Amino acid sequence: NPGDEVILSGNLGDHHACILSSRLGIENSISSDCSILEPITHTLFLNKIAVKAMRDVTRGGLGTVLNEFAEASNCRIEMKEEAIPVSQEVSGFSSLLGLDPIYMANEGKMIIVVSNEDAEQALTLIRETEIGKNAAIIAKIVDGTGVTMKTRLGGSRVVDMLYFPLIDTTLPA
Repeated sequence: NPGDEVILSGNLGDHHACILSSRLGIENSISSDCSILEPITHTLFLNKIAVKAMRDVTRGGLGTVLNEFAEASNCRIEMKEEAIPVSQEVSGFSSLLGLDPIYMANEGKMIIVVSNEDAEQALTLIRETEIGKNAAIIAKIVDGTGVTMKTRLGGSRVVDMLYFPLIDTTLPA
């Protein structure tokens, strides 16, 4: 519903950057975010937070998952770029390789949609868990359809789903 808020449980891109670093032989201290998300869900339900939707942020990343939510709910999700948590190391790594952290895979992050009235309490509860210490309110549900992002420069950008082109294997090399 318009006014609902979207919470991201922590930094984006850690898993993707860790795996890609290993495959490319790039040395850094980035580690995977693989974790069990139950401590977050447990504390929210124990404290009677009315969760409207939640989902892990894996393949296709945050941008794709939010587009799936927007399409299923017939709403528009307006992200705030400055609110999206990304570690300095992952930010540097993704800049170096031309990757956008909102499309990078994660294995220990989730988004949670709650009412505006529950958002701050939910955020506080999530941040009290070890895996949710970097959680942030990153978006708001507004009238319209699709996903947009308010940029750091004050502009607005459309956030599409990650596109996976099909490779035609029937053509000779």
